Amino acid sequence: MREITLRVEEPRIRINGEEYPLRLSDMALHSRASALLAACAAFGTNLPAAETVLQTAQEAAALLEEALGEGAIKRISGGRPVSLPLAIEWLGELAREAAEHSVNALLAED
Repeated sequence: MREITLRVEEPRIRINGEEYPLRLSDMALHSRASALLAACAAFGTNLPAAETVLQTAQEAAALLEEALGEGAIKRISGGRPVSLPLAIEWLGELAREAAEHSVNALLAED
């Protein structure tokens, strides 16, 4: 029987001095965060209903938790509330870092 061993990565990221597991690939994190950021950018042209803003805030929080693990938002914020603008800022930073990491990893493999 043939057999191979494939390398497996366990990506982690340090945020505010604390390590978090990355539960999404760089590409998935970047594309999903970018889509959410684009939806928020549309708020500037049309005043959204409160329900839409609340849903977007929940989506942002869910994406952060999915990417960094359950309880990540509470750990990062020290238990303080996280507003939609702050969650979007965090997602933007994570998306930027994910894109940079992907490019650097590809260049390193060349």
